[in-house]
Amino acid sequence: MVGREGLLLAGRKRAWLTRSAVARVWPLTLVIAAGLGLLLYVATTSLPYLIASPSGDAHLGSLNDCLSRRLAGVTRLGWAVAPDASRAAVFGPRVVAVCGEDGTHARLDVPGVTALAFDGDRHLWVAAGGHLLREQDGVLQTVGDIAPPEWLIGHAGGVVALDATGQLISVAPDGKVLGQAQVPGPGGRLSVGPGGVLAAVEWGGGFIIYDARTLELVRAEAPCAVEFLWWLDAEDQVLLACGASASPESPSPAALRVEVRTGTREPLPARTRAPARRLSGRALYVQGCDGFPCTATPP
Repeated sequence: MVGREGLLLAGRKRAWLTRSAVARVWPLTLVIAAGLGLLLYVATTSLPYLIASPSGDAHLGSLNDCLSRRLAGVTRLGWAVAPDASRAAVFGPRVVAVCGEDGTHARLDVPGVTALAFDGDRHLWVAAGGHLLREQDGVLQTVGDIAPPEWLIGHAGGVVALDATGQLISVAPDGKVLGQAQVPGPGGRLSVGPGGVLAAVEWGGGFIIYDARTLELVRAEAPCAVEFLWWLDAEDQVLLACGASASPESPSPAALRVEVRTGTREPLPARTRAPARRLSGRALYVQGCDGFPCTATPP
């Protein structure tokens, strides 16, 4: 038989047990929440990386996997992709690796490499130590001397190079100089359009278009404060990302589509467009990812 004092004690005991149970549940709830948070963080940060990883790339993944095995432990300094994306190359301080979608691969010892490019025939060109070399039968052969280029890009009949002084030079596979031109100043950015027919240099907030082979001037203008230039699928059309206008009375469009032979312009709406380069032989845009080439979203 339990008296009134016993009931009070029993009630206090039950309350203490309830508080103890709640106290134990809270730490467990926090642990579960922290675990779910960690899982969500890993999922949202690692998954995009895995999707966008060089070896997992939809178009260049197998080439990047081959290149990574050839260059294990080597610092990657630059890359190049063939016009049709059938070959790719990456260079380090003293080595160049090149892989093809047909399973061919090579690791070449070349010290002092500053730039790589593939020409219209998918041959690899290398600028190293003041020399310009071209791949022939799996061997790099010197075709001439050249100032270290900041940009080296293939065109339909060889390569075009742009050095730190703004000097442009077009070279044929046998080393013959096809054309030369001078950009008004240093700091230009070189690209070549579809088919390797036209070349563009972004410089000084504008752009200069040349015949890629002869470097004959086609057009030079600054229709807006050009921040980046993309070649489109038509060989004579480019897309320009425009910076803010210096004059509030004359606002600049966010982007312009320009026909470079006629100068015809079409304003385009603003949207996010990542810097990327279109391959000259295939409607595919590429950008660097972890020292390798990866597919990029078209502009």
